[in-house]
Amino acid sequence: MTKASLICNDKNNIDLVLEPIKGGDTISTSTINELIEASEYKKLRINNGNVKNAIAELNDVLKPLQDKNTGRTIRYEVLERVDAKINITIEADEMGASAEITSAQGGKHLTAKAILTAAQAAGVKKGFSKDHLIQLAQLAAKEAPNNQVELQIATGKIAINGKDAIIKPLVESSQTRILKPKKREDGSVDMRDLGDIICVKVGDPLAKKVPLTKGEQGYTVTATPLSAEPGNDIELVAGQGTNISSQNTNLLVSEKVGLPKLINNGMEVDEVYKIKNVTVATGNINFTGSVIIDGDITEGMKVTASGDITVGGFVESATLEAGGDITITGGIIGRKHDTEKTQITDITMSVNIHAKGSVYAKYGQYAQITCAQDVRIENQLLHSILDINGRLWIGKEGKADGKLIGGYTKAGSSVNAGIIGATAGSNTVVNFEHKILKFKNDIQQVDELLKIESDKTNELKATINKLKKLPKDKAKPELIAKIVPTYQYHANKMGEKLNEKSSLENSLQEYMASVYLEATEKLYHGVELIIGDFNEKTRREYGPSKMIYHERKILIDPIVNT
Repeated sequence: MTKASLICNDKNNIDLVLEPIKGGDTISTSTINELIEASEYKKLRINNGNVKNAIAELNDVLKPLQDKNTGRTIRYEVLERVDAKINITIEADEMGASAEITSAQGGKHLTAKAILTAAQAAGVKKGFSKDHLIQLAQLAAKEAPNNQVELQIATGKIAINGKDAIIKPLVESSQTRILKPKKREDGSVDMRDLGDIICVKVGDPLAKKVPLTKGEQGYTVTATPLSAEPGNDIELVAGQGTNISSQNTNLLVSEKVGLPKLINNGMEVDEVYKIKNVTVATGNINFTGSVIIDGDITEGMKVTASGDITVGGFVESATLEAGGDITITGGIIGRKHDTEKTQITDITMSVNIHAKGSVYAKYGQYAQITCAQDVRIENQLLHSILDINGRLWIGKEGKADGKLIGGYTKAGSSVNAGIIGATAGSNTVVNFEHKILKFKNDIQQVDELLKIESDKTNELKATINKLKKLPKDKAKPELIAKIVPTYQYHANKMGEKLNEKSSLENSLQEYMASVYLEATEKLYHGVELIIGDFNEKTRREYGPSKMIYHERKILIDPIVNT
């Protein structure tokens, strides 16, 4: 019987050696495969072609031999040691690189260093992960022969843009502090304790500029640098009563004793007049600067200030006029009126609040409030008349959960409260007429100019047509030549006015669609919303709802909390 054996050759690969002997069992491809599987070389790559060649040559040698005779030895390399192979892939954006290793078949495994070298040769230069290189080498060494293992071995770094410069206040403005009253030791709050911190002294730091950052440069795995955009700069603004520190150009300091107030990109300091209460004994206050009243303003008194007015207590049937904000820790209390029997707009309230800035208060009732910006009432606003250019917000700073009951409000952008109206059906009217009237007035003015241009254009056109109809002997081409440019000028002006009118009309419609009344908890019957020529009055009770203008109608939409 023919003998078959596996012998290592000088290339460290394995030869199949066949010693032909006529007779006995036939040796086939299966016989050789079983021999290989049972050997220590089974992990090597088989050369199936050489196995077949060896069997074919064996059969040729055996064929002429007599029984039990020996033929010449046959030798073929059938097993090959194959080293692990690696393929490096760089992502299209060059922000990552992966290595795919085909595991060794009896040959050499790749070390982490070898993987690194191969990646570098493929163009990967930065962002390598040492841990991933070692991990990939270990995984490939454990993997079955001729299998693929892949892992990301390098990652680029995204450029991080710089941060914008910001202005950071170092003191609180009066309304910020007063709406966050000082806590006592027992946990309660002292609504009247404004504290001396509201007033700053000469040289006190007010705000600082945190400079922009340039950002961090990034890179791709091929070492292409990725530029970072620096942040946007901002100028620290020294308002009235302040100055940039001589020792630090990023620091704003006070130049006088006064009340700090936030302005765009900086602060200003108003002269401050501070008094405990405003009563008949003190008389009315009229001050150029800001006024701080620790306690109350009693009935019939008047406080006028060019800056802010800050009240630690209550305002009762008094008048306040401020060139800035008005902040009232307590409430605004006016004399009661029968608003159901009397048209509320015909009533003169006993308390009148007028601010060129915003108005803040804990609550208000039977008050007349006029302001150029926003009004925020923390708890409830009852039977009051408001004329404001901005927003009416009843509730906490981040949640409109207060009550708006009765009254007449002219607002500029929105009215937000938790509950609007009352079970008794108190008439509560909200009217967004300020900007609408302005738009209509602007449109009317454009219409008047448009008519002038239209009349002039028609007049010139008629003149040109009349001149063109004259007989040739009476025609004056030079006159037509003078009139035509004038006609074209007025025709163009008419086109401009038509476009301006169209733009104003579109802006008016956009504004009407943007304003709204919102009750986050309850909307009772008797609440009327007026937007231009359109109005709607609720006739029943609703849950969380929003009243809006849409397609020539006032709609009441439910608020769905998600």
